[in-house]
Amino acid sequence: MISFDGFKPEYLQRIDLPAFAHVATNGVRSAGMIPVFPSKTFPNHYAIATGLYSESNGIVNNRFWDAGRNASYSMSDSLAFLDATWYRGEPIWVTAEKQGMVAASYFWVASDVPIGGIFPSIWKRYDGRVSNTRRVDSVLAWLALPAERRPHMVTMYFSDTDGAGHEFGPLSPQLDSAARRVDAALGRLLEGLQTLPDDVKNRLYLILVSDHGMSETSPRWFAALDTLITMDSVRLAEGGPLANLYVRNAPQRARVLRDSINRRMQHGRAYLRGELPAHLHYDKDPRVGDVVVVMDDHWQIGMASRPAREGANHGWDPTLTSMHALFVASGPGIPSGKFIPSFENVDVYPYIAELLGLKPAAGIDGKPGRLSRLIQQ
Repeated sequence: MISFDGFKPEYLQRIDLPAFAHVATNGVRSAGMIPVFPSKTFPNHYAIATGLYSESNGIVNNRFWDAGRNASYSMSDSLAFLDATWYRGEPIWVTAEKQGMVAASYFWVASDVPIGGIFPSIWKRYDGRVSNTRRVDSVLAWLALPAERRPHMVTMYFSDTDGAGHEFGPLSPQLDSAARRVDAALGRLLEGLQTLPDDVKNRLYLILVSDHGMSETSPRWFAALDTLITMDSVRLAEGGPLANLYVRNAPQRARVLRDSINRRMQHGRAYLRGELPAHLHYDKDPRVGDVVVVMDDHWQIGMASRPAREGANHGWDPTLTSMHALFVASGPGIPSGKFIPSFENVDVYPYIAELLGLKPAAGIDGKPGRLSRLIQQ
């Protein structure tokens, strides 16, 4: 399973990407994969790996506050994101290892963390400086290992399209170039797979995914939170397409803040935890905050001192097609050239478990058999 961060499904139509086209022609492509809320990198990579919405898996944003721990989690703080106690659920590589398989990962959120005390048998601590070529060649070498050491499942990650999308926007020439770079990496992988023994390459499934889409941003689409409310006794963990507010003396003050924001802001809405729309699956965990502000597409919220900039972002309501992610799959028994409707990314974990003959972890939000029926019907 390979993640191409920030890769929108529409790129397959707009950009000439022969390696992606080859996999899609020989397999199944979805109109779009629906991310969990918020449509951010860490919550969604972990949701794909565990089959859990962010309110269940514990990673409710790229950055957030946990009042019970009196501590912050941040994707940029290695002391936090390498601490296994932040994570709930069972990633697919842990499921595989617990049931006697060999798992490997060349970068995936939390694959370098001992979830339940278990690492993949082969793993790499994330380093964005590692070239795409080196990542591909390492995975090919793993697949050429003797049978007892060869991984049964591999996760892999590329960031190019996310970086270009943020900086230049999803319709930019720079984005097209980034997409062609990851297509070249995928092409190198496909060529290398053909050199493997028949008993490996003929049993191989390829699952290409992304974590979220991308939508244009601008300073003119920005609401300054500190001009809407007084920030006394309010902690803002991270702004953008949503804001998680942690309020001292909640719930009374939280209600006042919610109402103040909603009276003064036109392009978003504030909710108390417990009253967010059901389809967001974002109410159960106190880590989401006492007040959650959900902005309209393109619009962002934050502090006046750090306004939005020209470029693009993600994190909005996952039902927006602009936030939908990539899903392409090929392998034994998967129909060729099939197009399926959008589905939720929490169904990927039980689907991979099914392909590998594994028993999925109990209590997941994804539904076993739902994605396979969609593919085979």
